[in-house]
Amino acid sequence: GRFAVSMITGGPEVGESPASVRPIGTMVDVRTADRFDDGRWGMLGVGESRLALGAIDRSGEYAVVEAEVLPEQEGDPSRARELLPMVQVALDAYLQTVKRFVASAASIGAESREITDVAASLDEVLKPIRLPDEPLAASYAVAGVLQIELIRKQELLETPDAVSRLEAELQLLRREARLLAEGAMPPVSTGDLHFHPN
Repeated sequence: GRFAVSMITGGPEVGESPASVRPIGTMVDVRTADRFDDGRWGMLGVGESRLALGAIDRSGEYAVVEAEVLPEQEGDPSRARELLPMVQVALDAYLQTVKRFVASAASIGAESREITDVAASLDEVLKPIRLPDEPLAASYAVAGVLQIELIRKQELLETPDAVSRLEAELQLLRREARLLAEGAMPPVSTGDLHFHPN
């Protein structure tokens, strides 16, 4: 099945009702779905396209939303050709910085099994990533790699074209690498570091 997914900005989780969501979301194709004994579901989904979300009908068991697929736009092709090598360099530097950060954290806090386990598999988790030559694919690949707050990822999703997204990602990669090099904690747990090409 397919679902529209968007970031919740208000709702029962934050003491408000009904839930409110960002106007841009993602069409997700559910590949596997497992129901737990307590009624919750564990699902593996793959994002397929960006959506503009409209009116929400909450009258049934599940909310139903009006959604329109947003066209994917590349932006200025010449700027994309300039950006891709710069983003690749920034991504390489970012991954190396994350790798050093986690290795340092593991050496300092050796009693933490979680950090030690992550550090032990860093070569696999943070192996170099060769970005696709196609700007749209590259922009989404970088968004998947960046270990940043959910709201920043949402802002990348809402960026209207690949070139604008790559511009923003270039700045984020440089900023996050600089912060980590200075010893700042990442905005997500080191145990959550991951990348999946899909």
